[in-house]
Amino acid sequence: MEKEVVIKIVDRHELDGDTDGLETTVVGSFEGKKDNYTITYAEDGELEGCQVSIKVENGECITMTRSGMFETELIIQRGKRHNCSYSTPAGLLMLGVFASRVESDIDENGGKLEFDYTLDLGAGVVSENYLVITVTEA
Repeated sequence: MEKEVVIKIVDRHELDGDTDGLETTVVGSFEGKKDNYTITYAEDGELEGCQVSIKVENGECITMTRSGMFETELIIQRGKRHNCSYSTPAGLLMLGVFASRVESDIDENGGKLEFDYTLDLGAGVVSENYLVITVTEA
C-alpha cells in the first residue's frame, strides 16, 4: 500500500579533495515493506520536473532512477560495480558505481537508508558519495 511520507536526504560528496553537501526535505511516497520497498519524490531546483524513484531489494540493492528531462539510473549494491547512465545538462555519461556500504532500516513505519559509493569515469574515481535518507510518516 502506497502512503505519503516525509523524506529527508543528506548528501555529502568528495571531489578532488573538496567536500560538499546538500540537505533537503521533500514530501513523497513509500510503498512496500521492510527490505523491499520504493521511495518516490519529485525533484526541485534545477532538476524540477524530474521524478526520483529509490527501489530497495532485499535491503541491499538500490536502484535510483530519475525520470524526466535528465534521465538517470544508478544501481548501488555493496561490493559490486555497475555501469550506469547519468544524464546531466551537459549530456549523457556512463559512470561506474561501486558501493562500499548499504544499510537499510526502513519499514512501513519509516526509518533510515544509508549508503556510501564511488562514481568512476574511465580509469579514475570522480567522486566519493555518502547518502542518508530518512523516511517518516507525513
